[in-house]
Amino acid sequence: MLKGSTCRTGVRGTLSFSSRHLAVALLCCLLVVSGPWHGHAVAADAPARDLTLYAGQGVDSDLLQMPKKLVDGSLDYESSYFTALGFRQQTPTPGFIDTAFGWIGVSGVTTGAEAIVVRHYGLQDNWELNAAYVLASPQGELGPVRLRAAMSLGLSYAFGNPAYEDGPKDDPERRYRFQNYNGYEVEWGLVRYPQLSFITRVHHRSGIYGVIAPRRVGSNFVTLGLRYHW
Repeated sequence: MLKGSTCRTGVRGTLSFSSRHLAVALLCCLLVVSGPWHGHAVAADAPARDLTLYAGQGVDSDLLQMPKKLVDGSLDYESSYFTALGFRQQTPTPGFIDTAFGWIGVSGVTTGAEAIVVRHYGLQDNWELNAAYVLASPQGELGPVRLRAAMSLGLSYAFGNPAYEDGPKDDPERRYRFQNYNGYEVEWGLVRYPQLSFITRVHHRSGIYGVIAPRRVGSNFVTLGLRYHW
């Protein structure tokens, strides 16, 4: 489900993240998973797990509108923030996933299980827990820079009132703690330092078009992170 477009009474925050830099990140994401891009297969001794520290800021935009707004610099940032800690464990990649991506000429896709603990502040004050399944592209290299795109699909539960999120008619008394969680990221790093990465990510909660929460319930956050692999 998409974040609603209704206005809030909260004051919008200053622009904390560069929209144009994030637009470049999304473009690189497309390059990584496109057919002409040749990623490197994951080595048997590749890091099997990672720990990531995130910082995010809420944006007043539907998920599908975000790419255009990132490119033209019109994304509105709001005074809702979070810090988060994420742990990801690599899992065996099912054969059907290898086959599906093989049809578009991409090999070396990996999968994993992810858990993220989030602390919100600003326009809402609560904790959030997310659990998701991760699909990660093969690693690509542009000179000394390595890139990888990933998508996380799972569930999210808010402890307390997620007051920043849109709800039915934006009624602050009707908030939904249990929602869908999606994460869309590009991981950046230097080839010579494989254990450390910089993360640009969209953190998304929604009701899956009314399946587990009403339509137009949810939120989107633009997120930066620092990741350690081992």
